[in-house]
Amino acid sequence: MKNKLLRGFMVAIFVFALTFILYVAHFFDVWEWKTWDLRLRLFSDSSKASDNIVLFLVDQDSLDVYENQGFSWPWPREMYSYIIEYCMEAGAKAVFIDFIFSESSSHGLADDQTLAETMAMSNNVFLPISLSKGTKKIDESYSPVLKTFSLDSIPFLSESALPMKSVSLPVPDLMSSAMGVGNSTLPQDKDSIYRRMPLVFSLNDLLLPSVPLALTLFIDESLISSDIPLDRSHQMIIKYHGPTGTYASYSIAAIINSFAQLQEGMTPQIPPETFKGKIIFIGGSAPGILDLRPTPFSPVCPGVEILATAFDNLLHKDFVRIPSPLVLFFFIGLLALVTAVGTSILKKIWMTISFAIFCLGLLASVTSLAFGLGYWLEFVAPGFAVVLSFTAAMVLNYSFEGRQKRFVKTVFRHYLSPDVIDRVLKDPSLLRLGGEKRIISSFFSDVAGFTSISERLSPEELVHLLNEFLSEMTDIILSYGGTLDKYEGDAIIAFWNAPLDQPDHATRACCAALDCQKRLGELRPEFAKKSGHELYMRVGVNSGPAVVGNMGSHNRFDYTAMGDTINMASRLEGACKHYSVPVLVGETTFQMAKDAIEAREVDLIRVVGKSKPERVYQILEEKNQVSPDTQENVATFHQALDLYRNRGWDDALRLFSKIKDDKLSAMYVVRIQQLKQNPPPADWSGVYDLTQK
Repeated sequence: MKNKLLRGFMVAIFVFALTFILYVAHFFDVWEWKTWDLRLRLFSDSSKASDNIVLFLVDQDSLDVYENQGFSWPWPREMYSYIIEYCMEAGAKAVFIDFIFSESSSHGLADDQTLAETMAMSNNVFLPISLSKGTKKIDESYSPVLKTFSLDSIPFLSESALPMKSVSLPVPDLMSSAMGVGNSTLPQDKDSIYRRMPLVFSLNDLLLPSVPLALTLFIDESLISSDIPLDRSHQMIIKYHGPTGTYASYSIAAIINSFAQLQEGMTPQIPPETFKGKIIFIGGSAPGILDLRPTPFSPVCPGVEILATAFDNLLHKDFVRIPSPLVLFFFIGLLALVTAVGTSILKKIWMTISFAIFCLGLLASVTSLAFGLGYWLEFVAPGFAVVLSFTAAMVLNYSFEGRQKRFVKTVFRHYLSPDVIDRVLKDPSLLRLGGEKRIISSFFSDVAGFTSISERLSPEELVHLLNEFLSEMTDIILSYGGTLDKYEGDAIIAFWNAPLDQPDHATRACCAALDCQKRLGELRPEFAKKSGHELYMRVGVNSGPAVVGNMGSHNRFDYTAMGDTINMASRLEGACKHYSVPVLVGETTFQMAKDAIEAREVDLIRVVGKSKPERVYQILEEKNQVSPDTQENVATFHQALDLYRNRGWDDALRLFSKIKDDKLSAMYVVRIQQLKQNPPPADWSGVYDLTQK
């Protein structure tokens, strides 16, 4: 056990170190982004999107409507004046127009002036600027007006400002009339998906806001504080609430038409009071406007909707937080350790695979819970640690323990009865393949709870304990003339009446089983000190035909017995656990040995894979060695068993209850109570079907 734990710790340390290096090198980034996208699609709640944010979209229908009226794109800027006047009528709180207007209108200066005057009158219209890292020369004439929109030093944001080298601005008239401006350039991750946004940018000596930050400062400056979480790249992660269309949106043609209807005294298509107190984002969704961006939800989303989502996050302090790297590294180390140690300790392949799946499921559950709490706890790096820990531990298990087990098994399986060795020395022709059919008595034993015992001991202690136990039991078997077939771990398989004739082979097998149990009882305190457990063994004995001889290949073979008789002995050993008895023998064995042993019938059973039922017996002692109390209890037991099979439930229950300190009788008490509640069919014969081998 100590070696397994040490091996698990070493694997965990290696996995953690490798995962840490790959994490720092951003090896997991792209895969992590994809898992985050999946979490958004699975767990986001579109109902959390703000009702106060509305989109006016230049969709394809709007372009088609005005194209038919002779207004090709880009439209006259006077049309935006109509929209702003409509928003003024509605009582909108703020308006953002996601078009830069970096060149004068093709419809003349008056067109720009009309829009500028309307903007100035509204006093709540924001325009975008486009900052870039290119080396385009900045027109110095813009510096004074741009400076009016710059931010005072905000320590926690200034430190995260993204440096820029150039800017594209609206024409001066529009720039001067705007209530504010913000950078609308959206950075994208390496896989071209828009997941995050810088809030502040630096240009020369100016500190400029993003569009969401500029609008938030206008709505409520107190919302901007140091609790805004930023990721490793000093950007705010956009918390999408749903796919494209999550925010209420309207075709801009319908808005302009509603304004025209108001001007003519008609009932508007969309009442302006619909937008009272709203923040209006005006942008394009038509493909020809070239402002469609991929998001975690969709490959096409209007850029203005991404800006609106980021603004919603700021406005309602609905953020995605990144746990401290120390938390992530602790999580990675813990999962690596648990997976590596668990895989090293567990023995059965299905258990180790199930454990690895459990660890991955635990990771998925924790990261999903973290999402619900507003945290992006990374999945891929810890998942990599789990998979690598499992794989490395499995490889080491196979390399170390598998080799040791194969060696021990190879040595033990070649132990032969001295009688067989004598016959081989006298007749070397026996060393050939082949066998003969004989009536034998098969002995099959196993140590109860051996797996838990082996886990508490080092390999050296386990082998020493196993050697002592097997030596004591084997000596008894050989003293009764048995032939040792093989050892399978802690199991002993032996048989009688081959290769030498033994007419009393059933009696020999039963007496050997009784003596093995007695000797183990004498050694139990000593074994308990060494293993921390009391050793108990189960024995199944069955008699019948079998093929006995040398089985295997021409180069390697064993002297062994094969057939259904041996399989049944194994099933009887397993049934001991169900009936809580140390030794079970079959009907044929009992009939052959009943003159020499005292026994009681246990049940009429049908084992897995068999259609014919078999009476099974517990052997108690050799003849004339059973105490009077035991004889009385056996008689009572048989009487109760007869009543049980004839549906005399109450009388059988009374008699079984009289037998104290007997687990088998206690089992029948429980079984009868169940049968009374759920009576068997009319053709019930008392046969009990075992569901396990």
